[in-house]
Amino acid sequence: MTARPRPRCAACDRSLPRGRYRLCVAGCGARLCRKPHIPRCTDLHAGQCPKFEPQDAP
Repeated sequence: MTARPRPRCAACDRSLPRGRYRLCVAGCGARLCRKPHIPRCTDLHAGQCPKFEPQDAP
């Protein structure tokens, strides 16, 4: 019996512990790590996400 591979962060490709990640806020289903490195993976993924639509500045 083989173990399932751990999910990987969609932005930095780090291994993610089970249940210790964030999902993309735009709803694409990407898993993103919570590590405090700069730039944050949520910010990096926003530029890569196919569903992300930036809001227009006033």
